[in-house]
Amino acid sequence: MYLLDKVTKMDEERNQIRSYLIENGQINYVTSSFDKWNKQRVNMSGVLMTNGRIMYDDELLASKDFQEFQDRQSYLIKKGCTGVAVAPSVQYEREIEAVFKRAKHAMASSTLDYVVGMTIPISLLRPAVLRVFQQFRIPFVRVEIQSFQQLKTIPWTHISQTLLTYPTVLIPIITPSSDRLEAALLKEWMAYCSLFQIHTTDPLEVLACWKKPLLQKVGLYPNKGTMLQGSDADYLLFIDEREDQIHSIDQKVARGDGIVYYKKEPVVVVLKGEIVKTYETISLKPGYGRLIEVIRPGRFMSLQDVSADVYQQENYL
Repeated sequence: MYLLDKVTKMDEERNQIRSYLIENGQINYVTSSFDKWNKQRVNMSGVLMTNGRIMYDDELLASKDFQEFQDRQSYLIKKGCTGVAVAPSVQYEREIEAVFKRAKHAMASSTLDYVVGMTIPISLLRPAVLRVFQQFRIPFVRVEIQSFQQLKTIPWTHISQTLLTYPTVLIPIITPSSDRLEAALLKEWMAYCSLFQIHTTDPLEVLACWKKPLLQKVGLYPNKGTMLQGSDADYLLFIDEREDQIHSIDQKVARGDGIVYYKKEPVVVVLKGEIVKTYETISLKPGYGRLIEVIRPGRFMSLQDVSADVYQQENYL
């Protein structure tokens, strides 16, 4: 157990000075100051910190061998990734269990924590298929869409009812012949999801950092992508490029302020309390990563978050 004392915590809207008590890879306590702490204390005064990043990657499961898998993990960690989302493709309902188990087996040697979704053609978007996804607690599904006619054939009412028990997030993949058609299809998809109160989001971008609303919908919040009491101790540290002096990495310290942190490669990456990157050195730990089992997607979404989600979808109408 140790205390990260008085670190500058960077959020999307503001910076705050925070102290974090870390125990067994998790955040045990968060406060503005902890002057009475008399055990191991790491002075983080002036240090810039942000949350570990959750990203979707479409190449990790395509690795041809273990070395390629490790190289891809190293690349993700350099980007500040502490949790990776993967979504293997299935074409038939009977394949789901085998593909899911194959993905878990492939990720068993992962350093990063991971969440497994699925990618399906829109023809598989049926209540029976969603119930299979729910059985394996698959929290997000990418749906390949090519035409307006496909959207009209979906049993939306039954889909909505099925998702009441385990609201899997349905994420569109639009593959039309033009940008104009892509925008129109996305608008139509969002209209259906808004009408039937189905959780969705814009198409996933590879290696884009997931924001809080998506983390909430998929069910990773508050375990991942934030630093609250009970969250995993995943965080990134940055160095101020204007300073020549570099402080000891043994203290898990990298100084900095005023940088565009979300565009920078972190100097230090910490995953569940363990340092996996310091400057250019990546310390892979095969098998350290774990499958994030989502009990229920969207379970920490407030009424305000739900209203914002509906408003976002209605902007496409």
